[in-house]
Parts: sequence; structure tokens; C-alpha cells
Amino acid sequence: MDFLDYLKSLTTLRQKQIRHAIFVNLINNPSDITTIGKEERDRMASATDIVPFELAGEQKSNDGSTKWLFELKDGAKIETVLMEFRDGRSTVCVSSQVGCPSGCLFCATGQLGFKRNLSSWEIISQVLFAARVLKAKDKKLTNVVFMGMGEPLLNFDNLIATIKELNDPNCFNLGRRHMTLSTCGVISQLSKFIEEDLGVTLAISLHAPNQKLREKLMPIAKANPMNKLFTVLDRYVERTNKRVSYEYLMLNGVNDTEKDALELVGLLENRLAFVNLINFNAISGSNFEPSNRQRIDNFKIILEKNHIPVTIRVSLGDEISAACGQLAGDK
Repeated sequence: MDFLDYLKSLTTLRQKQIRHAIFVNLINNPSDITTIGKEERDRMASATDIVPFELAGEQKSNDGSTKWLFELKDGAKIETVLMEFRDGRSTVCVSSQVGCPSGCLFCATGQLGFKRNLSSWEIISQVLFAARVLKAKDKKLTNVVFMGMGEPLLNFDNLIATIKELNDPNCFNLGRRHMTLSTCGVISQLSKFIEEDLGVTLAISLHAPNQKLREKLMPIAKANPMNKLFTVLDRYVERTNKRVSYEYLMLNGVNDTEKDALELVGLLENRLAFVNLINFNAISGSNFEPSNRQRIDNFKIILEKNHIPVTIRVSLGDEISAACGQLAGDK
């Protein structure tokens, strides 16, 4: 039985006791939950799995990032990345699907195709695993990003349930502003997500300044044209007064010219927006090359001169294939 379903079968008091043990004390073994009796602990151990996967691999990078390979109960594999920054922040990048249906040409996950959605508990458990690792080092998890394997909005119900569980003050109690949803921009689901009014940061994988180029890079863009996407995003900004982050992968000779930068300015100049320029991280089977630093700097300067807030994202984990676009569940 799924752990969250198991919880729902219990009394309110029992749910509160177990949630506190797992989300606050970060216990992962029923026998260690001393606030409930042995009979209840035994029943839990036989009815459900607190941890729905096995650790199948771990890689550590010199830049402070760690990538875990998890094998789920059905044998499927996912990857999760923990990034520990020098300023004290600790961010976990979690997967929401096994594989991904979006098919972005620059992404290793997209090459896998779609296999299945993760349950809410399978997503949450990645967060709790990272939190337990940090706790052992007297550190605390500060941020969660839904940027790992998969398109989160195509696993809508489980994504919403996950965010609510993590934000619940009786559970993990992670502030909404400390969670980020990264999406290719599935318009129908994005509209629904906005209506949920969850308050998390919204990041759009843009990667091109126009529809024609975006379709070439991201097949999912054909069914989700930019004009309609920005209509939804404008409504989001009007409703929340929160800026949207736009992820822009810098691909040499593809989307990194002065013309591209100026076109992006035209797209965003009257919008509450922030641009993350991202170094392309090499993946197997791709003909793309990363833009050199001069082209990235020039691109950034053009945006800045036109008053578009922009940064060059610090890329972590590339030496262990844990950076943006490199997660592939060990294939």
C-alpha cells in the first residue's frame, strides 16, 4: 500500500504522530517510531514502505553536489541531485516522472521517452532522503526544485499533493517560496496550476526567443505555442505580482547570437521577468555545443542594457552528469 494511502486509513491522532516522526524527526524505520505502540509499528511495517526505493548508486562532485540513483519497487530508476552551496543553502532537485514525454533535444531525460509518473510519496521520499543525509551533517534542507527527470505538470495531481505535504506546517513545513516548479509550459496544466495558488516560484524552460526555434528544440512547444503560453503567464503575473523566471540554455550558434538576445528583449521587456542563462551540459548523442563565455557574457550584457534582470546560473554536478539536462536514470 502507498504510504500516504496508509496514513489516510488511520485516526487523525495517529496520523499526526506518524507524520511528526517521519517529516520532522526524519525517521525511516517503523520500529524507531516510539510514539506509537509495537502493534501499530508492526502493522505499518507489513502494510506499507516508508521508503519506496533502494539506493542503487551515489556519485559525489567536487563542487558540493551529490547524485543518487534510486531503484523503485517496480525496478524503474530515477535520479535525484542534492546541491550544497557555500552560502549555506542546500537544494534538492527531485524527479517527478520516470523518463519524460517532452522530448527536448538537449536533454538526456528526454531521450529516454516516458515510462510512468511517480506517486506523490515517491517524489516526497526523495526530499526526505536528502533531508536525512543533511541532518547527519547537522545541516538542513532549505530548498526543493521540481527540475529533475520528467515534466512535473504532466504529473499534475501528484505534484500538487507533494507541494501541499511539503508545505504543511504539521509535516515538512517548507515555505512556499523555497519551492520552485520548472516546466516546459504545458498550457492547459499551467492554467490549472495557477488556479491552485500555491505560491511556489515558477520557472519556465524557454530556451528560444521565438516559436519557430523553440519548436525545433522542444517538440512539446508545437502543442503549446508561445503566444498562448505568454497569455497564461501574463495572467499569472497580474494575479500574483510575482515575476516569472525564464530558463535559457545557451547553445553555440543556435540561440546565442546578438539577434537572439534582442529578440528575447522584445519578448520580455514589458514583463515581470528574470532570465537564467544556463551553460549547456554535454549529453550522449547530442550534436549541440555550449556557447563560449564571451558569447554568454555578450548575451547577458544586451539583456542588462535593456533592463532585463539576468544572471548566469552556477552549474553544479556536470562532472558526475548531475547538471541540468543530464539526468537519465542510469539508462
